[in-house]
Amino acid sequence: MILPAYLLILKLIPESEKLAEMGIRLALTVGGAFLLMQVAWLLVGRVQHWMVRAGHDRPGSGQRAQTVGQTLRSLATAVIWAGAFIHVLAIFGWDVKPLLAGAGILGVALGFGAQTLVRDLIAGYFILVENQFAVGELVEVDGQPALVEEVTLRCTRLRSFNGFVHYVPNGEFKMVTNRSRDWNRLTVDVPVGANEDLGRALQLCRGVVDGLNAEPAWRERLIEPAELWGVESLAGAEAQLRMVVRSRPGADAFQVARELRLRSHEALVAGNIRTGTNREITITPLTAGPVPAAATATPRENP
Repeated sequence: MILPAYLLILKLIPESEKLAEMGIRLALTVGGAFLLMQVAWLLVGRVQHWMVRAGHDRPGSGQRAQTVGQTLRSLATAVIWAGAFIHVLAIFGWDVKPLLAGAGILGVALGFGAQTLVRDLIAGYFILVENQFAVGELVEVDGQPALVEEVTLRCTRLRSFNGFVHYVPNGEFKMVTNRSRDWNRLTVDVPVGANEDLGRALQLCRGVVDGLNAEPAWRERLIEPAELWGVESLAGAEAQLRMVVRSRPGADAFQVARELRLRSHEALVAGNIRTGTNREITITPLTAGPVPAAATATPRENP
């Protein structure tokens, strides 16, 4: 009983020359895998530095580069050590072809079973690589503005104006409007009575725009001087005078627009220009008189 087991063990253990060769090949495989992993991590580090420089030190660029770097490191490590493991099995004399076929079938099965997760991960990767939006930026999703608080490969955390936190899978984004890139343009429409002197109203608004552009405290908030475009529309009893503000993303455009509305209203009121349509409701009392016959008629009873 012991002798057959001993002979079987002897058959499994290769000869000393072959065992030495296997040890050398095994050491070379492990050393080569470790060297490849170090090179891959070095390249990923270079990619991270390039992404940070390309982001011009914007808020969230470091976090974006770190997330992409961690993903690439994990992917490179998994691929390198999986290949090394398969090569080690081949060194020991195992037939790795059935193993590779089984791994392919398992990968296809996992891909079909977790296709939503795979979609989210792929979408998150492209969001980070293409820098579609970053942490601290104001975006608009489905018509609702929200602040980006965190971006990962699987989902994005948003905070609405009311303070509600939303977790959105990256694969669910169809169209995202980024309000925090380069510049913003706002329109300021001032209603004026259509029967007023529109030329005089435009002259007053022109003075407001020129005065605002001349003040350094407001001018430095603008990328371009505020402009008066003129009469935008004539709707019924009102005319809309449009002014345009172009500034950096953030609160500057909204503050300048509010200041323009206030100054325009004050200038038009001081110039005796009506800034809206007066809506009057006239109530006419009923005069006393004979009650109509239909109101005094006695209803007949049905037989």
